[in-house]
Amino acid sequence: GRGGLVARFRPRDGRFAGSKPDSTEDPPCMGPVAR
Repeated sequence: GRGGLVARFRPRDGRFAGSKPDSTEDPPCMGPVAR
């Protein structure tokens, strides 16, 4: 769930969040999103 919050806070990663709806509940996605 944290990955989704991070994606929302970061406009750059906003694309990833919209492209991958599962990333919102996928902790593993938090890795790429953090970059």
